[in-house]
Amino acid sequence: MCQFTKIMLKAVLFDLDGTIIDSNNAIFETYRQVSLRLNKEPPTIDTLRDLLGQPSHINLKLLFGENEKARPIYNEVVKKTHENLPTLPYVNETLKKINLPMGIVTSKRQENALEVLGELNKYFSVIITPEQTIKQKPNPEPIYAACKKLSIKPKESVYIGDTIRDYQTAINSGTEFIALIDKGSTEKQFNKVGAKNQVTSFNLIPDIIKKL
Repeated sequence: MCQFTKIMLKAVLFDLDGTIIDSNNAIFETYRQVSLRLNKEPPTIDTLRDLLGQPSHINLKLLFGENEKARPIYNEVVKKTHENLPTLPYVNETLKKINLPMGIVTSKRQENALEVLGELNKYFSVIITPEQTIKQKPNPEPIYAACKKLSIKPKESVYIGDTIRDYQTAINSGTEFIALIDKGSTEKQFNKVGAKNQVTSFNLIPDIIKKL
């Protein structure tokens, strides 16, 4: 059961991959193909889940070390695996119902983020990508950057994401958090870290926002 803490909410911030865009399987496939091209054993699903929410340059280093071939292969593969990605169910109609400024805080590079968002760009007043901050999630800097652009305090926002890294980012920044349980972290994982507000479908988000 969800437990709610009343806050003065002035903005809603979203993760992108696995939260707005149904891209987690595409991310898994990207790293699998890069591994095969480098003649490496593909990482397990559990390993890939742990990488979700991190910038690709960090993941490539973790998976392939200083291999200089990894980045160009990744750049080639990601264009194919991320082509015409769908949104999660109910995203467009749900965003229309949220009567607060909205933003994106993502670990996806700006060019890729704007491309996968497409027409959804119109809903967001700010989009924070790794190019705009020195430190990345779960460091609070990306949330701080979004809130600064929106002229609000972090505690006046809520961050919605699908991974434990998203939850840690919200906690570190003093932002309220809503967990969207889909292809990212599991309900069991969110319960273990104490994430109180959880939904299993994007269209349930406005009801929780109203109660915050």
